[in-house]
Amino acid sequence: MILKTLTFTLLPMAVFMVLSSTLIDPNNPPTGRTGAPGETTCQASGCHSGGSYAGNVGITGLPDTVVANQTYTITLTNESNAIRAGYQLTVLDEANSKAGILSAGTGSSIGNAAGRQYVRQSSPKNLTNGAASWTFNWVAPESVENDSIHFYFATLCANSNGQKTGDNALKSVHSVVLPAIVSGTGELAKSPKIKLYPSPATDFVNVVFAGKSAVEVLDINGKSVLSTTMESVKKLDISQLEAGFYVVKLESEGKFVATTFFKK
Repeated sequence: MILKTLTFTLLPMAVFMVLSSTLIDPNNPPTGRTGAPGETTCQASGCHSGGSYAGNVGITGLPDTVVANQTYTITLTNESNAIRAGYQLTVLDEANSKAGILSAGTGSSIGNAAGRQYVRQSSPKNLTNGAASWTFNWVAPESVENDSIHFYFATLCANSNGQKTGDNALKSVHSVVLPAIVSGTGELAKSPKIKLYPSPATDFVNVVFAGKSAVEVLDINGKSVLSTTMESVKKLDISQLEAGFYVVKLESEGKFVATTFFKK
């Protein structure tokens, strides 16, 4: 009798454990699933598989050239024919190390592993009119090697059946440039072809560049506020600009070089 009682008690538990092994918690997924160098996505062995959803994943809110220590509000969007979606993103420099600081918004959480930082869904979202999105913040680092920063991210397109079957991932990468901040003397160690001084500045900045170039001044949102051409030396009138950080971008023979200054 005792044996029968134990059998009937343990049987439902065993069935529950078997069924549970086919399910996956969609909240706060494991880190390392962005498709970044050395990482997989959630569409991997032992995880989600079998789906054929098509679409795109992308991020908005970043200018092509970012300013050190500035905060940017980023929106990641899954546009697909899936029913439900989740996401994960990490930001790395050229050495594949963490670049900047991520902070979670509504419906997101932060995870850390192996020296990298991740923002991911704290709860998945159903797609509305073919799209689902999450918004979070990123603070640009003070500097990075080789000026380049890469955002690696992936979303899971799911059928919302509560299991790991019938789902697939979409992934992408978005890159920006973080130029070095010049000193008041105009020295720029990371980009010897361009000098800018003074910084901070009040009414004028001097830009020194070898050769003829198109010059563009961008605010921290990537909006062009001033454009001109120069040859060797250019004195830019910035008296009408508001206080804050600006990026000076030069183009010569199809190549770009950039630096920043601060307007008092």
